[in-house]
Amino acid sequence: MILLTTLRGDRFGLNPDLVEELRANGANCVVTMITGRSFTAAEDIDTVHEILHDHRVGLLRAASHPPGESRERPGRPEHSRHHPDHPDYLTPVPDKEH
Repeated sequence: MILLTTLRGDRFGLNPDLVEELRANGANCVVTMITGRSFTAAEDIDTVHEILHDHRVGLLRAASHPPGESRERPGRPEHSRHHPDHPDYLTPVPDKEH
């Protein structure tokens, strides 16, 4: 759920997976759901977009690091083909002589 604010100042939650459209309505934002129902939020469209974006980023981060799994990058294997000073650089492997 994402939390937004009504024009009266009350907080309400929306399922972000059901958001179909955002429309600016002055300083407010109209959120239309895939069901066709619309909600007016006191937040501006950029803020609602940022809230939706941050929610999705959080889900992706959580999915890529399941509970109990270390968030550190795994160590490189001993036979790494990476240059030690440049972890993203692959050194060429010489061709085998026949």
